[in-house]
Amino acid sequence: MAQFLAPYPAVRLLAIASAGIAAGVCWRIPLWYWVSAALISFLLLGIFLFVCRGKPLSNAAVTAYSLFVFCGFSLYTGSLYNNLPSSTVRNWLDKEVLLYGKVVSRPRVYDKGAGWILQTREVFADGEAREASGNVKVFLRMRHGTEPEVEKGDMIRVKGRVGLIPRAENPGDFDPREYYRKKRVHAELFCYGPWLMHNYGIDESDYFEALLVRPVRRYLSGTIAALVPPGHEQQFIQGVFLGQKELLDREVYRTFKAAGTAHVLAVSGLHVGLIVMVLLVVLQRLRITVAGKWIVLVLIAFVLLVYSSVTGNAPSVRRASLMVVALTGNSVLSRQSFPLNSLAVADLILLCIDPLELFNAGFLMTNAAVAAIILLYPVLSSPSETWKGLAGEVFRPVWKAFSVSLAAIIGVSPVIAWFFGTFSVVGIIANLPVVFLASCMLYAMLPAFLLNSVLPDLALYPASSAWFFARMTLGVTEYFGDLSWAVVRAQPDSVWIAVYYAAVAAVLFFLYRKNPAGVMIAFLCAANYFVWAPVLQAERSSPAFVRIVAGNDTALLCSIGGSSILIDAGSKPWHRETINRQMRRNGIKKIDAAIQFASPDSLVGAIDAQNHMLSEEHHLAQSSFLVARSGDDVLKFWGGDGSSMLVVSDPDALRRLDSERPDSVVVKVNRFGIDDYRRLAEWLDRVHPQECVVLCSPRLKDRGRGLLAHLAGKRGEVTIVE
Repeated sequence: MAQFLAPYPAVRLLAIASAGIAAGVCWRIPLWYWVSAALISFLLLGIFLFVCRGKPLSNAAVTAYSLFVFCGFSLYTGSLYNNLPSSTVRNWLDKEVLLYGKVVSRPRVYDKGAGWILQTREVFADGEAREASGNVKVFLRMRHGTEPEVEKGDMIRVKGRVGLIPRAENPGDFDPREYYRKKRVHAELFCYGPWLMHNYGIDESDYFEALLVRPVRRYLSGTIAALVPPGHEQQFIQGVFLGQKELLDREVYRTFKAAGTAHVLAVSGLHVGLIVMVLLVVLQRLRITVAGKWIVLVLIAFVLLVYSSVTGNAPSVRRASLMVVALTGNSVLSRQSFPLNSLAVADLILLCIDPLELFNAGFLMTNAAVAAIILLYPVLSSPSETWKGLAGEVFRPVWKAFSVSLAAIIGVSPVIAWFFGTFSVVGIIANLPVVFLASCMLYAMLPAFLLNSVLPDLALYPASSAWFFARMTLGVTEYFGDLSWAVVRAQPDSVWIAVYYAAVAAVLFFLYRKNPAGVMIAFLCAANYFVWAPVLQAERSSPAFVRIVAGNDTALLCSIGGSSILIDAGSKPWHRETINRQMRRNGIKKIDAAIQFASPDSLVGAIDAQNHMLSEEHHLAQSSFLVARSGDDVLKFWGGDGSSMLVVSDPDALRRLDSERPDSVVVKVNRFGIDDYRRLAEWLDRVHPQECVVLCSPRLKDRGRGLLAHLAGKRGEVTIVE
């Protein structure tokens, strides 16, 4: 294995650095522990280097070096992840403040406003201005369809209330607070309207943004708007060239994800390769001399730096740019290049700048795909080299393109399933035409950018070709994305992913060693695990009550008489996916009945359930349970096993239920004051249910939560579900 990794020193270093970054986030160790460990390992490294001077490095020196790198990255990561500056904006939580700072991300438009990240420099509160630091997530409320009058790089003042970024609404859901914490954003500010914001224009001290990045971005965006007719095609071209995926229609983006071709929308190696190819053709004559080669390298690095900034500095374009610079640098130095090592060098540079990038989904997906292409493509495409005749000449390029697609999917699919819970089966086939058509669109649009500044009428011809290829790309993607079998749901755990990648690495190792027996053993071991692990895994018992937060509403999954019942379905059509996700997480395979309580009938009726009880229906009788509606605020349940349950919309509804003797009662709470406390406590004293479950609304204030916690502490039958 040491010989196998001999040409890849950066890969070994990247593995140690990644382990250190993970330790810095996951291990709750005081920073001075890491400082001490780093200093000790550094001293040991110095001693071992002194002892081994003039000789090959000893194992002790290598170990000390590895420990120093590990502890150094752990210290660096832990300080970024766990520490806040003393002047952080979080000092003004729940206060109306006036912030001054720089917009450091591209504004993103939502249904009810726009959001961006603000790098704070000053806060005005309590009648005085103070220096402040840290990044803040700003949300500006606006009318639907309104564009914010702010760009990345602008200096603005904005007034609003500072608050904490919310946590995940449900267990296993996307956690906004943790996501932004890894981006070093620790608070949010809600601004009620554009009249509470003043834009001072671009930061004049940022010459790079003011003189290069913004003019280039505006020129590219203006060229697309002028030459390409409005519609999905224009949005697609804007998204592909400028990384503005948020401009795409939601349904169009869904089809790209379903077809497994969403990577086409990311600015990545495809775009960087096109730019570098054009530069190498234009600057070909300069590459004759050594000095000329260095000039070309510097120009390529500078152009890619500008383009990366123009497109939003996504992980994929930064990785591709650094890889190209590393490979071109090796060519200038007449050194042999190893693409996998160049990929590791690019990752190390990115992680030295921001180690928390390691947890970015885009960073992991782009690295998994590129590494898989580097390692698997030679193996998958090699059979085509033996194909002879006309058929071989025709099918060889097709097979090689298919090999690239298959290699990328083998590498990236577990990461996609881990983050998004889905896997695109059709992507293996769909990537062939979609990547080809998107590449044609890129090549067609490039002359339009070059001609628009001098011959705009002539630029219409390549722009029309780009529109045609964009139309074809969208049509093919829509066809594949709408197939019923296009997407398979999968939610692998960390052990599953570790076994998968270990198996792929073992198979590759034995393939390069030309050891078919080892390949077969590695494959069969992995196959046995994937087949038998789900069978041997103990079946999870479903909880009696599952609270599901769906926006500002709450749905409830409960069990009555052995039947699974859903009460309410949220307030938006997409909340159905939230319910399905919580069902899978809690091992609930089906819903026996969906009951309307507060949600619209249309949403409850759309739930995949054997029975439905909508607002006009007052009872539902089945062999295992009976449900009856008592007004708009009470539901009564009786199970076939003799159990009974009440569900009420608020504590006030309990006043007329003194004659009931349920085994359990579920109380939905939107607000909870001292009167509600007394009313609920007195009702519990009179009725004596075995269990009282309180479902807290996401909008419940801290004071109400405190009163509920006090009640639960005094009464053992009360359970608070948050």
